[in-house]
Amino acid sequence: MPYHHFEVEFQHVSKKPGNPCGDTFLCKRTIYHTTLICADGVGSGVRAHVAARMNTARLAALLQSGMSLRDAFLSVVATMNQWRDGTKPFTAFLVARILNDGALTALGYEMPPPLFLGTKEAHVLEAHPLVIPAGVAHEYHGQLDPGDGLVLVSDGITQAGIGRSFPMGWGSDGVEEFLRGWAGRGRPLRFVVRDILRQAQEHDGPVNGDDKTVAVISCRQGQVVDLLTGPALDRARDMALVHDFLGREGLKVVCGATTADIVARCAQETLEVEQKPVSYSTPPRYFIEGIDLVTEGAVTLNQVYNILGEDLEHDSDQSAAADLALLLKGADRVNFMVGRAKNPANKDLSYRKQGILPRATIIPLIAAKLEHMGKLVSVQEN
Repeated sequence: MPYHHFEVEFQHVSKKPGNPCGDTFLCKRTIYHTTLICADGVGSGVRAHVAARMNTARLAALLQSGMSLRDAFLSVVATMNQWRDGTKPFTAFLVARILNDGALTALGYEMPPPLFLGTKEAHVLEAHPLVIPAGVAHEYHGQLDPGDGLVLVSDGITQAGIGRSFPMGWGSDGVEEFLRGWAGRGRPLRFVVRDILRQAQEHDGPVNGDDKTVAVISCRQGQVVDLLTGPALDRARDMALVHDFLGREGLKVVCGATTADIVARCAQETLEVEQKPVSYSTPPRYFIEGIDLVTEGAVTLNQVYNILGEDLEHDSDQSAAADLALLLKGADRVNFMVGRAKNPANKDLSYRKQGILPRATIIPLIAAKLEHMGKLVSVQEN
């Protein structure tokens, strides 16, 4: 199944310049889905900001604990229904979850509905009312394919111009009509954030209205790198492991001489070694038909970890380590397939003198650095 990646752009504008915004926005990605929370604290300024952050954190924690999207949503709604007297940190909020195939579910409480922005159309998602003791809650469903977008706004956008340009405010229908001018124009969806905010502020005029938040989530085909390194603990699984690796959708990378030999043997391909290496500091590449990059193991992986934060696109280094680092930096998702078989070379004193960390140590370090860079990372041990 193709991996869909979801780019997220958002911006807040406070009711009063210099004050904290009473809206919050949170995006959480996992290897299974992307979750978005847009919250609007009661009032404005510090009090609203604290309320929105507190309830966003609570909802995120419930989801992190394994609670379903609906149950977590209804749990926070139940609390909000008891906090409507004006003295409590009441918050309107919307939570949306998008699976990797683009299937979308959103649940909103006292919030404007999400809007779909496609390559040919734009519309407010159809709302399905939810029965709750008080307040207004709705459920929404949709599908995002590459080129499509989802737009989330706080009521500072939909109520823009209330009593001035519009008796009841700009409204979701007004935002929808505005977005129709974007459909099919082929421009990056991140510009929608800027233009919606600008239009809402024009409707408000000098009054400036309420806190405003716009978030746009755009879908595109994700860039995946599948990296196989190290033999499996059970050598009898070599063929199944290589078959799994070759059947995946991403760019294929093999790290390690023994691993490369296993892949070549199982794939019935020839393993060749780079005869004129371009780098004296990085071990030479290998070549296997159908594999995008084949490198040595421990030394190269340690070098990759050391240079991941460097500006490699403007560097003249053409080593295997630089090539691998560039592939990882350009990926949206990296799947590590790590063999657990012991490598006797790791006990060599020369490795220790150079500070070369074994595979079992360096892969988690690389994975953590990639996650810090915003990549989705999966580590599968074999």
